[in-house]
Amino acid sequence: MTVSRYQEIERQIDSFPSIPATVAQVLSVVGSSESSLQDLIKAILPDQSMCVAILKIANSALYGRSEKVSSLEVAIMVLGFNEVQNIVLGRSVVTAFGSVCKKDKAVIDRFWDHAFTCGLAAKIIAEHLGLSSPGQFFVGGLIHDIGKLAMLLTFPEEYDAPHWLAGFSTEEKLHEERQTFSISHDEVGGRFLERWHFPKNLLSAIGYHHSPHTAPVHRGFPLLIQLADVLAFFCCNEELLAERDLFASIPQYLPNFEKQWCAQKLPWDSFTLEAWFAWIKIDHSHGSAIMSILAS
Repeated sequence: MTVSRYQEIERQIDSFPSIPATVAQVLSVVGSSESSLQDLIKAILPDQSMCVAILKIANSALYGRSEKVSSLEVAIMVLGFNEVQNIVLGRSVVTAFGSVCKKDKAVIDRFWDHAFTCGLAAKIIAEHLGLSSPGQFFVGGLIHDIGKLAMLLTFPEEYDAPHWLAGFSTEEKLHEERQTFSISHDEVGGRFLERWHFPKNLLSAIGYHHSPHTAPVHRGFPLLIQLADVLAFFCCNEELLAERDLFASIPQYLPNFEKQWCAQKLPWDSFTLEAWFAWIKIDHSHGSAIMSILAS
């Protein structure tokens, strides 16, 4: 019996490793109102590489502490339960796909640079909008295109890395992806993370970041990731803005975005976008150490 491309993707998703024990335990602890600091420590402690990553991030410029954090207990108190969960989720996904397609290392490096920048952009926008737990938006941005790597694993010869991983996924490119592979990377990413029992807001952000208006829940989350995606693309390809205005350029990539954004009663003006973009560029220029920690 001939196996369709859709079935190949389904099989690939089913073949991925089950949710790592650390992720499952951290999700369980953070999801319970009765959990204590010691419960979270016990969930993370067996995974020494995760412990090291959490300590390094707690001591990074991202948090700007004057005193060094030297224990996991203090790091969790500094970061908070939700932020620790965000680090665990983000790092687990990054390391799970860390060895994909080494023959196209330059393309993969650009892919992760864009992904990390999208995470920074989402976090900055969330902070400026006064949204709770900006770290979850960072994770959403960081892993928004993880479905592309799953597609690359499934179709290593056909899913051409330079074509599909580089650049911005316009509506035309998404249509081409669906026509060629019977599914798009955002849907694949959502399916994979659903298998890992990720929180519903992150599932919505990843699975619907190209179609926020169709998300069954948490529509504001994928909408913000969609904006972060295009701002990250401009940040990593500033030559595209050499003779263009940022505010005027966004509709070329997201034709129907402004109406959806304003429907959420969110600010939409040139000054606000330029301010966000300036902060994204600053954080991007100083952020490589965080990405190295997440990928280690």
